[in-house]
Amino acid sequence: MSSKARIALAIVALVVLAGLVLLAVAGQLFMFLEIGIVFVPLAGLAALAYVGARTPAASIGAYLLLVFTGIGVLFNSLTYILFGVVKDWDKFNDLLSNPTGVDRATILDIFSPDAGPRLLLGVLLLFIAAILSAAMLVKPVRKAVARIMPIDPDNFVHKIALSILTLILLTSFIPLIVLGGIPPLLTLVTGAGNGALNNALSIGPESLVYQFIWTIPAALVAAGWPIVRTLRAAFVRLGFVRPSLTQVGFGVGFGLALAAIAAFVIDPGINAIWQSLGWPTTDANAFNQLLSDVVTPLGAVLIGVTAGVGEEMAVRGLLQPRIGLIASNLVFTSLHAFQYGPDALLSVFVIGLILGIVRARSNTTTSAIVHGVYDFALVISSIIFVVNP
Repeated sequence: MSSKARIALAIVALVVLAGLVLLAVAGQLFMFLEIGIVFVPLAGLAALAYVGARTPAASIGAYLLLVFTGIGVLFNSLTYILFGVVKDWDKFNDLLSNPTGVDRATILDIFSPDAGPRLLLGVLLLFIAAILSAAMLVKPVRKAVARIMPIDPDNFVHKIALSILTLILLTSFIPLIVLGGIPPLLTLVTGAGNGALNNALSIGPESLVYQFIWTIPAALVAAGWPIVRTLRAAFVRLGFVRPSLTQVGFGVGFGLALAAIAAFVIDPGINAIWQSLGWPTTDANAFNQLLSDVVTPLGAVLIGVTAGVGEEMAVRGLLQPRIGLIASNLVFTSLHAFQYGPDALLSVFVIGLILGIVRARSNTTTSAIVHGVYDFALVISSIIFVVNP
């Protein structure tokens, strides 16, 4: 390592240390680290996969971390299913604060009558998801998958990535399926009241910033930095390059147009179809309550930057070149399945396809500008027409 590299690494270490100290002083360190729990295993899995492609010992570590990360993903999905079958949130909050002395009668009072069958269905579907995820480790299966998406069935990194992505994709939709199309996060918002659980899941400006801080290095590591690519090469791999003035102008203009099209054409059209078929639509009031702390001008900026840059870097930048437009957009849609119903997820899928086409025709930077402006415009319009009608 050169002296310049050592100096740069030392500066980064000091900045990180200073940031952690400031977070500790401000009482935000626990929230920051809690959000990081989602990103660290995935980044570590990617790093071990890159090293494991060269070193057998590291490949064993990658398999072990894949198992532990997979268990965490399965547990997370099962937890959301459990929240979705709660009937009495007051007693459930009491149970969380004082879990001792719980008897069978109390359990029956807390959960809905169909909780048992729903949990059993959830466990069955999660088991199937785990089997399908493990199947991606088998070469003939990957060869079959390679016929429909641009992966290399012989690449160790692609093997590990395909396995964990399959699990994340399937387990994200399973709670929505088990709960009959009702998003589990919105169930928490409407049922948990002011309990500690609901407070812990609230989306605030700080959580958006902390998620963004974790997303960027995680995406860079997943793109091979610093193991097989330099930082510059990793950004190029992700499609984050300097945009031209034409691309910036297009991104801003098309982002505003896309927001208008979504608000006046896509969403009303999907909503009309759902209502005509008698299907339940996403609870708009519960969703607005979930985002109430960030439906502000500052929140609009934060959502525009964090979602525009973070989600585009992770999905359109990292995944789309490797697993294709449709598969990467399915992953993108699945990440919204905890807070959106099927109708809203269809809208997310359509918008994601459009963003994917923008990325394919230009670069991730341009799709990030479109996405950021789109989200910013939607939040601002929500402030104007919903919060202050």
